[in-house]
Amino acid sequence: MPVAEVSIVPIGVGPSISKYVKRAIEVFKKYDLKVETCAMGTILEGELDEIIRAYKEAHEVVLNDTIRVLSTLKIDDRTDKEHTIERKLNAIK
Repeated sequence: MPVAEVSIVPIGVGPSISKYVKRAIEVFKKYDLKVETCAMGTILEGELDEIIRAYKEAHEVVLNDTIRVLSTLKIDDRTDKEHTIERKLNAIK
């Protein structure tokens, strides 16, 4: 199962972006994904198609309220073993 790191940053809205981040997180929670919010981004776990749909919708929701958005999506996927957020964190303990 893929694990992805997402960052959606509105540009030109001033120093505080928390209200935009909240909107993106609300979108992610509508999908069948495990969502873990971090200080500098959000981690998603789930089916790849679901991650991509959620990412696209969150990007568009933030863009609808701004004039510019910088979004990144990093996907870590593997087929040789179970792949989850928890497993990744346990590997570095």
